[in-house]
Amino acid sequence: MKVFGDFEFDENLMQLRRGGLAVPINGQCLDLLALLLDRPGQLVTREEIKRSLWPDSNVDFEHSLDVLVNRLRQALGDNRKSARYILTVPKKGYRFVEPVSFSPDNQDHSTTINWTRSFARYASVAVLAALMAILFAHTRYQKFVPAQGVVPAASSR
Repeated sequence: MKVFGDFEFDENLMQLRRGGLAVPINGQCLDLLALLLDRPGQLVTREEIKRSLWPDSNVDFEHSLDVLVNRLRQALGDNRKSARYILTVPKKGYRFVEPVSFSPDNQDHSTTINWTRSFARYASVAVLAALMAILFAHTRYQKFVPAQGVVPAASSR
């Protein structure tokens, strides 16, 4: 979990939250945010962004990137003139200027949840296998042991 300003960004879930509530932004905005957050304070060039977000595309890259950055800024409540989060470096790229910290507590929590889910799956399979084994043994046992109160027929010679 990466934390900056009032925001938390969960890279595993690709979700941005502000005050615990999800911020509605689309996939490419999240991809751009992840790219910028990977290198806070460093210049991420327009070419790097193009290679990452539009590797095999013939879209009007310049216009598409400008629109995407504006949408991300809007979601963050940022603007170009008084940039709190995303600083434009003219003709070169962008720099994420807000300090970014990591919150290991949430990573431990998600690891615990993943471990619990895995354990629950394996436990369910084990219980199902045990029930099937008991059912199988019960049907086999009934074939060889007569039911109580039933006297086997005497064979006549």
